[in-house]
Amino acid sequence: MRILLTVILSGLLLSCSRLEIQKSITDDSFVPQKIDYAIATNLETNFQKLRWTPIFKNNLSLGFQSEHVYLRIKAINPTPVNKLILDLGNPHLDMVRVYEEGNPEPLKEGGDFIAHSHWDAFSKSIAFELDWKENETKTLILETKSSSNISYLIRFYSKETFYLKENLENTILGFFYGTIFIMVIYNLFIFFILKEKAYITYSISIFFNLMLQMYLNGILNQIFTLDHPEIHNRIGSIIVTCSALSGWTFAQQTLNLRELNPWSHRLIQSLKVIVLFYILIPYSYLPIDIAVRLGNLIAQVFVVSVLLVAIVNYSTGNKQARLFLIGWGTLLFGILMYTLMQNGILPVNVFTIYGNQIGSTLEAAILSLALANKINELKEEKSKTQAEALVTLEEKVRERTKTLDESLNLIKKDLNVAKKIQKTLFSDIKTSDPRIHFHSFYQSMSEVGGDFYDLTQVKPDYYRIFVADATGHGIQAALITMAIKAEYESLKMIYDHPDDLVFHMNQIFINKYSNIQTIFTCSVCDIDLKNKMLFYASAGHPDQIHQRIYDIKLLPRTGKIIGLMDHTQYRLIEHQIEEGDRIFLFTDGIFEQFNEEKELFGEDRLYEILKENLKMSLDHTMAKVLSELTSFTEGAAKQDDITFIGCEIQSLS
Repeated sequence: MRILLTVILSGLLLSCSRLEIQKSITDDSFVPQKIDYAIATNLETNFQKLRWTPIFKNNLSLGFQSEHVYLRIKAINPTPVNKLILDLGNPHLDMVRVYEEGNPEPLKEGGDFIAHSHWDAFSKSIAFELDWKENETKTLILETKSSSNISYLIRFYSKETFYLKENLENTILGFFYGTIFIMVIYNLFIFFILKEKAYITYSISIFFNLMLQMYLNGILNQIFTLDHPEIHNRIGSIIVTCSALSGWTFAQQTLNLRELNPWSHRLIQSLKVIVLFYILIPYSYLPIDIAVRLGNLIAQVFVVSVLLVAIVNYSTGNKQARLFLIGWGTLLFGILMYTLMQNGILPVNVFTIYGNQIGSTLEAAILSLALANKINELKEEKSKTQAEALVTLEEKVRERTKTLDESLNLIKKDLNVAKKIQKTLFSDIKTSDPRIHFHSFYQSMSEVGGDFYDLTQVKPDYYRIFVADATGHGIQAALITMAIKAEYESLKMIYDHPDDLVFHMNQIFINKYSNIQTIFTCSVCDIDLKNKMLFYASAGHPDQIHQRIYDIKLLPRTGKIIGLMDHTQYRLIEHQIEEGDRIFLFTDGIFEQFNEEKELFGEDRLYEILKENLKMSLDHTMAKVLSELTSFTEGAAKQDDITFIGCEIQSLS
């Protein structure tokens, strides 16, 4: 698509510009009748002493010259206008003076050592406005001193025709530059989408190529550096160097030299290091003539090295090298046409005048196609690799799944055994005492849990209920309950009051288990039927319930969580008990459960259910609580282990 757009634009521009420019040249411009040139080591104002060599065309290229170059131009003004523009066709001559034969004082002075805003004519190339009567014959002397290549394409124009020519040429160049600039933006856009660094390298490369073309055509000086000749005279070498660096990098990436041709990669890498050293360190200290010649040398080395690498890689079967070679060949062909035109070998026409631009634009389009092909190949290779990797991955996943299933089954078996073992930890009272009735319920969130309870008859007429809730869930919490069980068993028959029991439990876990930071809440409730008393202590446990026919009393926390602080004191709560009293001990899992709407079951709901079912049996009341909880949390996962202990005083006589 981009190549097609380039070809269409180029064809349109060429057809339009050819007619207009040819017409303006034919009608209102002319070339000198005679041109001679001479070279002198020193400045010479006596032009008769110079050794003149005639040339038989209006273009001349003398290459790099350290001496003064003189042109003797003889011409007659065949036009009806009295103001003519002498166009030298070169924007990069350092200093040019115009003399009239017989007059040692210069008529005009120009060149790119002079600010462009002070030039005699606002043009890309160096030009001078001259007073020249119709049919008048004049002989002009041009003195030139320049650090860059000295070449001329001399032609006289009427002032109006000259600026018409400038505008038409700028329009044509604008189309060329616009096409390249669109490629820069387009490839930057692709880079930001695909994150493929070859696109950003290509964008940088053709951007500097665009800047180089603008510099060579003189547009850069005409528009951007017009008042800064010192910048203009150095910026050309900088642009050439940056263009070479980005072009080399693009070649490395597009041709995949690091993998396919390491010696080519090392060659280009070495050239990049040398050139980078040149531009970063000594460049600003070099005389301009040396800097210009080094810039030309870098350009030549760049072109030769890239062509050599492309040819070698193409011969070794690198598919990308074919388009790369065609692209660079197109550019070089355009440059060759322009150079041959400058030397008078080819005629002046639209193809030779704009050979650089045509070659550069086509080269950018072809290299863009090469880049697109590379990306497509990378995508295909990536897809193939991914497909192969997917097959391998599926096999590994199947093997891994089988292994995991076997491990999971083994874990499930172990957990089932652990669940059975944990159930043996819970001791329910098997009592025939008609004065008191116990009922218990336990459900872990997973196979094993972190709740623990114990019902013990400490002595005749005296019962003790212990409930604990370890932090966390699952296996870790279950292991903590093992420790709680072991320590509680060693203490429960020793201490007469719950507060003493809880105090010593805390001391044991502080001293014995501090390295694993074991903490848990617990409550101890003693029921003395003989003395009709209830004794209670709690270590950070939720409020428990002492329910009477007409009232619910809460049994609050009486101290801090077990394992949190050394020598924690626990308060003892004493209540009288009556026939019909119920004591409910539980962990927070009985009320801290959420439904699918993230609503909390809550303690208030628990209290209401207990009140509403007071006349029912203890077993029925507890079943009602659990039924309501199940209905409330239907569809939602359990959030905690549940322990629920009920005790009813049926008689005190």
